[in-house]
Amino acid sequence: MTNSPESNKQPVQAVADERDLRKILGPSRFSAAGFLGADPRRPEDIMSDDAAMLAGLGVDKERLVDTLRKAYDAAEQALGAPVTVSAGCVAVHCGARGKIPSPFANEGTFAKGETVFTLAASGASFSLTPLSLHLIDKHGFFQGKGSPYRVEPDVAARMMGLIK
Repeated sequence: MTNSPESNKQPVQAVADERDLRKILGPSRFSAAGFLGADPRRPEDIMSDDAAMLAGLGVDKERLVDTLRKAYDAAEQALGAPVTVSAGCVAVHCGARGKIPSPFANEGTFAKGETVFTLAASGASFSLTPLSLHLIDKHGFFQGKGSPYRVEPDVAARMMGLIK
């Protein structure tokens, strides 16, 4: 995964108020759908609910991010060929030209490619982009429900073999 240097990071908590956070995570010229989807919750509530879900499952966010990053990288290196990333879970990467900036100031730009993770038994799947992974890693933001790149923390943890 490639992204530009990340200096002067602005943590989510530093954003002045909910309107500012909703504005930067909403639709923009860089992301027509934005990052909130149709989720009615405040962005802060989305993040705290997802953190609570992981805690309830006994899954450390950093461990999940590390596992997702390794799986993403393996799929990216396979150049479109399916890669088994855990028992019953296959990942396929689709490269794309261009980059997208983080919605948070001074956090760099990220490649537009995506990896789709699919559980063979059920067909359950989710898509992960370098920007999605960054938002989870740096802000604990898995995106809002209905967002095209929403990653359900429990689904990702199960598919990566971190929980049964």
